[in-house]
Amino acid sequence: MRTEVERNIHYLYVEVFWAAIFSAVFSFSATYALRLGATNQMLGWLSSIPSLFAMFMMVPVARFLESRSESHLWTNGALFVGRAGFLMVAFVPWLFPQHAAEVIVALLIARTIPITFFNTGFGPMLADVIPERDRSTVFANRSIILSGVTALVTFASGRWLDAAQALHWAAFPFNYQLLYVVGGLSALASAYFVTRIKPPPREPVDAAPKLERTRWTLTKLKDIAADMVSERRDFSAIILNTLVFNLGAWLVMPLYTILFVRQLNASDSWIGLNTTLANLGVIVGYALWRRWLPRIGAGRALRLTVPLSASYAFLVALFPNLTLILIWGILINLINPGVNLSHISVFYRVCPEERRASYMAVYSSIMNAGAFVCPMIGIALAAVIDIRWVLVIGGVVRFLGALMFSILRIEDPQVAEAPAAA
Repeated sequence: MRTEVERNIHYLYVEVFWAAIFSAVFSFSATYALRLGATNQMLGWLSSIPSLFAMFMMVPVARFLESRSESHLWTNGALFVGRAGFLMVAFVPWLFPQHAAEVIVALLIARTIPITFFNTGFGPMLADVIPERDRSTVFANRSIILSGVTALVTFASGRWLDAAQALHWAAFPFNYQLLYVVGGLSALASAYFVTRIKPPPREPVDAAPKLERTRWTLTKLKDIAADMVSERRDFSAIILNTLVFNLGAWLVMPLYTILFVRQLNASDSWIGLNTTLANLGVIVGYALWRRWLPRIGAGRALRLTVPLSASYAFLVALFPNLTLILIWGILINLINPGVNLSHISVFYRVCPEERRASYMAVYSSIMNAGAFVCPMIGIALAAVIDIRWVLVIGGVVRFLGALMFSILRIEDPQVAEAPAAA
């Protein structure tokens, strides 16, 4: 008989299998919108506006969920709504043939509202259902499943899109519509298995009655965030370091697809192959880093990997060749699992357990403020200078953020305690 913890971990693995199929289909969203006539500005909105929702929603949602003893019921319902919204994308070219691009972008943005609600509760729930000793292993295994399935499905999807068009099996946009039906149904299957995860019972936060009457304003959110940041030095350090590090990535996020499709004339098969090879790199990376991390320590691993992770924008800008870009994607995704595993290990450690949802929400709200502004700045810069120069600018900002992890250090507990023990 499996224990409750083992059952939860089992469902986390099954859920992420179906989520990987959805993720593979979702990776074609920007390309789909571009081929339907979406403008560069629309792609900027697709990257920015969801972050605006998250910036304002996550703290009040976290407080709301902390005031509920069965908060997972609320997050599960929000997930179903958001995943059903993705399935609707498949039918847009039939329902709105003259404005398909605009409606798809609007629908993809709107569905992020319930998804943001879900994400606010899912991260803290993972910490509740996975014992600390198992977190690195479970996170790594989930990422390996996600990347492996995504790699296979993305490659097959790209081949399907090109073959269906070339052989007249399903002309555009019907080839994309069929793909999105598969992705949407897989998304709902993933949502079902999330509902099978049973977090341990927890007591709601004492201030719950007051929370329902709180008027959430920008000033209120700012004050809450300022209080939490000032309370814990390590928490403020990881926010500042990560924010600067990610600013460079957000700046160039929507530009890669524009560069690949419009300037380098990448096919759907190439888009699929690029994602596939990147995910294969992720699989190998997680298999390696889950073994290395306990030996190196999360803090040290983070400082080692972030400068290397910052190099992707430089490589694409300096060598804009589709074949070489495939190689850069593999190499950088051998490194990124080290960043992700070490960062999440450090991050969970600096968030107090009893208020983890609120701390994570404050962190995410601050990150989303940057994620909202930067893609629009990147799009604006690309309108006046070459996209590759914008990639260089983004790479410089990201590298400066990487250096900050060595300036504002967050040490591993055993390292921090070593001098006292001596």
